[in-house]
Amino acid sequence: MSYNFDEYIDRYGTESTKWDAFENRFPGLDAKGCIPMWVADTDFRAPQEVIDAIVAKAEFGIFGYPKGKGKSFDQAVTGWIFQRHGWQLDPEWIVPTTGVVPAITHAIQAFTQEGDGVLIQPPVYYPFKNTIQKNKRRVIENPLLLDEETEQYEIDFADFEHKLKDPKTKLFILCNPHNPVGRVWSEEDLTKIGELCLKHQVLVFADEIHSDLILKGSRHIPLGMLDERFNQHVITAYSASKTFNLAGLQTSVVILPERRIRQRYLEQLEINQARDINIFGTIALEAAYTHGADYLKAFLEHVESNLDYALDFTEKHLQGVRIIKPQGTYLVWFDFRGTGLTADQIDALIIEKAKVAVDLGRWFGEEGAGFLRFNFACHRSTLVKALEQIKEALTVL
Repeated sequence: MSYNFDEYIDRYGTESTKWDAFENRFPGLDAKGCIPMWVADTDFRAPQEVIDAIVAKAEFGIFGYPKGKGKSFDQAVTGWIFQRHGWQLDPEWIVPTTGVVPAITHAIQAFTQEGDGVLIQPPVYYPFKNTIQKNKRRVIENPLLLDEETEQYEIDFADFEHKLKDPKTKLFILCNPHNPVGRVWSEEDLTKIGELCLKHQVLVFADEIHSDLILKGSRHIPLGMLDERFNQHVITAYSASKTFNLAGLQTSVVILPERRIRQRYLEQLEINQARDINIFGTIALEAAYTHGADYLKAFLEHVESNLDYALDFTEKHLQGVRIIKPQGTYLVWFDFRGTGLTADQIDALIIEKAKVAVDLGRWFGEEGAGFLRFNFACHRSTLVKALEQIKEALTVL
């Protein structure tokens, strides 16, 4: 089956957060007059096999309580993870959840107490910090460092271990590939992370939701696959939502190899009344993981093409701006600090003057000031228009 990512699909008026809910984040901004480059969903239809599977269930017309994951669901998940990453999962390890952020929240509640510390690496996906704070845990930060020679972010391992040594630090949330900076952590980095977390008995929650979206020259390695010891000390989360644009179906899986950790996690799901999952979500995930390989290949080619275009355009036309080239995800971290503008001025320039809606860097932590996150999972014309409007806004400064 062929896939056409050059087809423009008008999403206005479809109850989309990305296209129809600007007022939530950008008060006063007219959705019709703005280009949405924020929110990590794509502007493309899901694979036809996914649509067909959902339609078939809808036409059956009975939507009673589902029994939970079945053999075919487990086969789809284990087959996909092995095909993509070479990690052989035991089906018993797989627990469906209603999304990766809810899965993290359950883990925080299950394995930490109020007042305990949860470690994150800003600039990082802001719901991490939000759910830590809402659950009355302490946010512990190990800021990433931008290497000006490689133009890639690195982990400050001295600070990382210092934060792990705090006896109140109980959980570390790893983001791999990292959102928003696009870093795919190396085997060496992951080994250090695993060893240090074991040494200081800090449980790891590995958010690997973007792990299908690996760009040329990089390879994703699941932390739990590296070492049997890590495998017993890591909770890993996956979802088809980013890859196949299924976020609205609110379905993900967590991988829990260690029996006692798995049992405690399941107990927390029971406490939270969160064992039931959307029947359409499980059907969609199963179809995507069973039939989605060719779709993903074509989608990544489109994202790579958009990235190449933006890299060239930025170098030629956006003075003082650079792209931190991602190794994974379709999210792209732009550095506007070279323009000489303050973070407030940068944000106002792009949102109010260029009228391009993006995720502001400071949403991901103060380390993101002067940066903006763009979503390249869009039609080329959307990207071109956004870049041209930014060029014009910068030109008339």
